[in-house]
Amino acid sequence: MAIIGAIPVFVDIEPGSFCMDPAAIEAAISDRTAAIMPVHLYGHPADMDRIMAIAEKHGLPVVEDAAQAVASSWKGKAVGTFGATACFSFYPTKNSHSIEGGMVVTADEKLATTLRMLRNQAAWSRTRTRSPA
Repeated sequence: MAIIGAIPVFVDIEPGSFCMDPAAIEAAISDRTAAIMPVHLYGHPADMDRIMAIAEKHGLPVVEDAAQAVASSWKGKAVGTFGATACFSFYPTKNSHSIEGGMVVTADEKLATTLRMLRNQAAWSRTRTRSPA
């Protein structure tokens, strides 16, 4: 899933949650769409049932931005656990911060290996599963 060079396409929000409007997502998908990236904003989770159904229908991965919704959930399931990956920023304006940095989480071991390689500026072999001690 290489998305380098992708151009973001913004969609409208639902006024009640300030999260992506799933109907707007559906209308914005084209043959060039690489992924759907819902943002769980101000502790309000996006409508992940509808977003995941749209992603499945179009064969698109979901990359959640869960930086401002740490410990939030959608229908009992934690945000950041729906998509292929979830991103958490630790910038000072976020709920959990450490001045700078961030974290990507995934349950996909192959993707986790690729992410570890990229974290190390692609210096590690793709066959390694752990960072050096």
